[in-house]
Parts: sequence; C-alpha cells; structure tokens
Amino acid sequence: MHHTTGGTISRTNSLRKVSTMSDKGRKSSASEKLSSLGVFYMVLSSLNFTIMAFGTKLMYLESNITPFEGVYLRGLTLVLANIVYAYCLGLNIFDVPSSVSTILWIRTFIGTVGICLSFIGNKLLPISIASSLFFLYPLITSWGGYIFLGEKLSKLEIIGMISSFIGVIFVVRYSQEETETTGAIPFINYIPSLVASLTATGVYILTRKMGKVVHFLVNPTWFGIVQSLVATPIWLTMRSISSDYWNLNGITATIIMCIGGWLGQVFMNKSVQLEKAGRVAAIGYIQIPLLFLCDALYFKVPIRWQVILGSILIICFSLTIGIMRMLNLID
Repeated sequence: MHHTTGGTISRTNSLRKVSTMSDKGRKSSASEKLSSLGVFYMVLSSLNFTIMAFGTKLMYLESNITPFEGVYLRGLTLVLANIVYAYCLGLNIFDVPSSVSTILWIRTFIGTVGICLSFIGNKLLPISIASSLFFLYPLITSWGGYIFLGEKLSKLEIIGMISSFIGVIFVVRYSQEETETTGAIPFINYIPSLVASLTATGVYILTRKMGKVVHFLVNPTWFGIVQSLVATPIWLTMRSISSDYWNLNGITATIIMCIGGWLGQVFMNKSVQLEKAGRVAAIGYIQIPLLFLCDALYFKVPIRWQVILGSILIICFSLTIGIMRMLNLID
C-alpha cells in the first residue's frame, strides 16, 4: 500500500512538472510571437518613414513651404487620424495614467525638437545623407536601452550594429565630396540631422519605458498635438513674410509626407511596445539604401560606389538581425 501511494505521488509530481514546463513553453512561444510581430511592425514603420522623407523633399522642391509648416501639417494629421482611429476602437486616448504622464510629456517635447530638426535637415541635405546622419540613433539607442532599461544585447546584434554603423560612415564620408554636378556641402548643414539622432534615442527609450501602460495611439496623438502647437507660431510668422502659395504638386507631396509620417509613427510606437528598443531601432537602417535609390533615380543625385558599398553593409546586417529575430534564432 505504501509503495502504491508513493508511486501515485511520484506520478502526480511528474505530471505537475510536465504541466509547468508546458505552461512555460506556451508563455515563451507567445512572447516570441509578440517579439517577432514587433520587428514586423518596425519594418512597416521604416517603409512609411521612407515615404515621409521622400514626400518631405518633394514638398520643398515643388513649393515654398517651410520646415515648420511641414511639421505643423504632419502633427495635425497625426492628431486627426488618431482621434478617428481611437473613436472606432472606442478608446479614450486623452486618459493618461498619472504614473506615466511626466514621461509622456518629456517624450513629446523631445520628439517635437527632433522632428523640427529632421525637417530642417531634409531641406539642407539630400534625403539620403540626412537620413544617414539621423540613423546614428539605432546604435546609440542600443546602448541607451542597455544602460537605462537593462535590455541585453547578443554578440551577433552588437557586431551587426557596429557593421551597419561602418556602412553609415562610408555613406556620409563619400557623399560629402564635391562632384561635377554638386558642390561641397557646408558642415553646418549636417548639424540638424545629427542632433535629431540624439532626440530619436530619447524617444525610443522613453516609449519603451512607458511600455503598454498606455495604448500605442496615445504617444503619436500627444506628439502631434505638441508639435502642432510649437510649430504653428513659427510657420505663421515665416508665412507672413512670403506671399507665395502652394501649387497642386506641392499639395500632393505634402499629403504623401503626412500619410507616411502618420503610419510610420503608429507602427513605430506599436513596435517598441512589443520588442526591445535597441533591436527595433536597428531595423530602421533599411531606410537608408531606399532613400539613396530615391535620390539617385528621382532627384538625380550622383551616387559613388563607396556609398553603395556602405548601403549594402547597412541593409545586409540590419535585415539579417531582423530576420533572425523573427525566426527566433537569437534571444
């Protein structure tokens, strides 16, 4: 009898262990799916931000719009589109928990400064070069996530990010040289995009810090409100100096910019809620070669072979990391 009872207890304990392992397996599988989904959302975000950058440059060429006017229109689009989206979901995006309200305000302020600098950078530089400078932020974000959020990085990810950064150096170094059709670019023109990369790091880290405490529509909506309020008095003053107005091509380019900016923001915030800030930020590197194609094919900017080599380094390592993460080959 004693033997039978012991056997029963042993079988019971075994079943409990199997059940526990099964629960852990299900949790791990669910976590991996969410993580892979986060990478996928960042790919969508990057594609839409590429469209935004293309529309921004086209907007400058086709109209006399100022960078701050572009920021205002993009912010207005974020607010209106997200309010409609939230209404369809039955969500109150203005109900922000007090525990994250301070972080949200800091995030929106930093983001507003960054978007203004980004728009200025796109006006002063070819979009490919402006984006190359701006995309110093994934490497900075990776280390910022490690320092401030305790997010670990695998050796493969570190190697991939450094290799991508070398690609950025190639792109910037050889795109600065004077060609037969373009003059040398003044150093001061690079500063807005460079500082914007630092603000982007702050945005990613703070968004990740808030996590899922707020809905993913909250961040871009408040961001749109603040950037609209900040940019409005500036562009109104600048517009009063000029009597020129937009044409149809300028309006079309502005619409492209606004839609790309809205979708890019929504997918980016959703992505950072599901995956590490440093990892998804690195996926954004794929914008650089795409924007070089825009410059070369549409805006007729001459591209050197060294710049192409840098772009290959960037996209190969970034996509490799992203694909391996989606396949759960790295933690």
